[in-house]
Amino acid sequence: MKSLLLLMFLLSPLNGNYFIAIKKNEGDVLNNLDTFRPLMPPKGKYYADPFLFKYEETNYIFFEDYNYKKGVISYVTLDQDGKASESTLALELPTHLSFPFIFSDNGTIYMIPETYYYKSISLYRAVDFPYQWELDRVLIRGERFSDPILFKHDGYYWLFTAIDQDRLQIYYAKDLNSRFLPHPINRRRIRGRNAGPVYTANGRLIRPTMDCSKTYGRSMILKEILTLSTKYFIEVEIATIEPTWAPGLIGTHTYCLSDDYVVYDGQTLTPFN
Repeated sequence: MKSLLLLMFLLSPLNGNYFIAIKKNEGDVLNNLDTFRPLMPPKGKYYADPFLFKYEETNYIFFEDYNYKKGVISYVTLDQDGKASESTLALELPTHLSFPFIFSDNGTIYMIPETYYYKSISLYRAVDFPYQWELDRVLIRGERFSDPILFKHDGYYWLFTAIDQDRLQIYYAKDLNSRFLPHPINRRRIRGRNAGPVYTANGRLIRPTMDCSKTYGRSMILKEILTLSTKYFIEVEIATIEPTWAPGLIGTHTYCLSDDYVVYDGQTLTPFN
């Protein structure tokens, strides 16, 4: 199976800088990232920033669909074998969109895409999932925020994002309609741009982050959150994902897993033609 999937990858036309890798979650996924099914972009685009979401027993991948001029958010569905459908547009705005963090809260499905050039972080609500969304509210304004994610922990909604490429910023609120307050660590220069949603594994709270110490998005570091309160934040590195899981990669910068699948992206040496 591993050889077959690698052969499929090698024979697929790499028409963009980024593509998406899909594999079933069968456990121990970090040691088997080289066994995947590639989701390749059509000519003139690249696909990056994949996020999984399951709705009515169907697995969806939402992702950045970029034509080298502007990004939109598109999605595919997965069949029982992990094969993706044709891509469909989910959300387009006048600005560039990427990193479509998607989640459900109290029966409503939301998306927080990166809207870097709007200098804000906005919450979108699914009016007709998966292809009709409307602005619910603006959560934070004032900076060029990158790759925001949100999760609940110890009675608060925690919003993690980055400014200045990879400087971590944390905000918190009691609910989605409350004002998000800045965490004290925002005054410090802590590196750790999000590389996907926070997830729980064996009772541990894990945050995928980008390693931009050499070049943007070269590799990822998984960090365990040990302490998170309105005053303190402590996390430790537990694993690294290098761009070695497929031939010719120069970067890998988004990682997302669910009970059924794991998705991640890779950047190729070959620029788009």
